[in-house]
Amino acid sequence: MREAACMRRAPLLVASVVVAAVGLAGCGQADDRDSVRATTQRFLTAYEADEGPTACGALSQDTRKELESQESRPCADAIAEVELEPGAVTRVEVAVTNAKVDLASGESVFLSEQAAGWRISALGCKPQGKPADEPFDCELQA
Repeated sequence: MREAACMRRAPLLVASVVVAAVGLAGCGQADDRDSVRATTQRFLTAYEADEGPTACGALSQDTRKELESQESRPCADAIAEVELEPGAVTRVEVAVTNAKVDLASGESVFLSEQAAGWRISALGCKPQGKPADEPFDCELQA
């Protein structure tokens, strides 16, 4: 695996905090859950169709910058290097300005609410045990 890919796989401590917050906060408002689901589905559809600009539009600015830094090229060209196992959305949890989306593939996507709406802050995340005990391992994170 290339060095950049190894950098992407660093544990996501923030994800475990988000998961804990989501568990404490319960369900978010229906509008937020719908927006989070739509952002995630828009990204997954674009990723699978190799539509880099659309996929990158669903990422947070920090996540785009991280990808561009790792791959040394624009996000629209680099997004195809991210190794994901897309799947149908099975669960959406929202806690104030953070969200977690579980996919049928077993991976999770984390989002944050920004001025421009909900954007993906981490993706390709897999649990490494109990989220409260160990962080997720993510393919790409800000």
